[in-house]
Amino acid sequence: MNSEETVAKAATTFDLLRKPSRVLTTFATSRAVCLAMLTLAVCAASSFAKEPPPEQLICCGADRVFIVDATDPTKERWSWNASDSPSIPNDFRAKFRSTDDCKPYAGGLILVTSSAQGVALIERRSQRCLFLAEVRNAHSGCLLPGNQIAVAASTGADEIQFFSQADQRRPAVPEHRIPLAGAHGTVWDSNRARLWALGTDELLEIKRGSDANVEAWNVAERYRLPSSGGHDLSPVHDDTQLFVTTDTQVLRFNMNDGEFTLAEGFGNQKKIKSVDLHPVTGRIVFHQALPDEWWSHTIRFNDVASVTLDEQRLYKIRWDVPTDRQ
Repeated sequence: MNSEETVAKAATTFDLLRKPSRVLTTFATSRAVCLAMLTLAVCAASSFAKEPPPEQLICCGADRVFIVDATDPTKERWSWNASDSPSIPNDFRAKFRSTDDCKPYAGGLILVTSSAQGVALIERRSQRCLFLAEVRNAHSGCLLPGNQIAVAASTGADEIQFFSQADQRRPAVPEHRIPLAGAHGTVWDSNRARLWALGTDELLEIKRGSDANVEAWNVAERYRLPSSGGHDLSPVHDDTQLFVTTDTQVLRFNMNDGEFTLAEGFGNQKKIKSVDLHPVTGRIVFHQALPDEWWSHTIRFNDVASVTLDEQRLYKIRWDVPTDRQ
């Protein structure tokens, strides 16, 4: 190779190094586009993951339990009637004509009670009835450890009844009873391993014995209510307090010192049938009956305007946030 050829080849090589080839440019551009698209996808996925699930409410009062969007309660997402569960005998279905509590639990379960004597644990996906009991004037219930269920049997029965969920008789038979006049509310406190039960004039702290036997439950302490007519009992989700409603007040009960105080934002309000606080957002949904009735058509909140469902007779309203029985 002569000197002129050598110089020409060197110049060509230098030019290629100074100006990247079209192939290299195309590759770099494609790589940049792919990286940009991947970044956008990751950001979108991250944004989606942080998006909170829609808040929903479980409502009851007549013969149906139904779930609606909290932002638009006219949109019904799910409903249940005793006739939707074939395993509930035909002659038993009328016992759910006046549902009065509807608590969601992990595993897609809803515990339904009715003052017309019905108690049912419903699998919401299939609407199967997994447990069925007949409890006079049942007003509330809760799932307990050891596969047990507690039910508040109000006026006429005046007791807390304890069942084994494994009892597949239709209806199941209570294995233990604790007297409580006007029993209306139940809440399981997993931190203290206590069952709290609300009656007309007192709140019971019920403890479990050393074994898993249903009969091992017994009263540890009794707390006199500041006003009569204990009605609804629900957690404040701060590991310390419970909401307690009576005929004329909404209270907070401190489980550590046993003291009652007026609930801020409620105070001396009459006929508050349920108060429920969302454990994540802190929002409160509540129901206040009409002056001369046990029901109303209205869902009320602490932070936004109330909503009226003209065709519904409401009694209790819960956030659809499942809890663990343990």
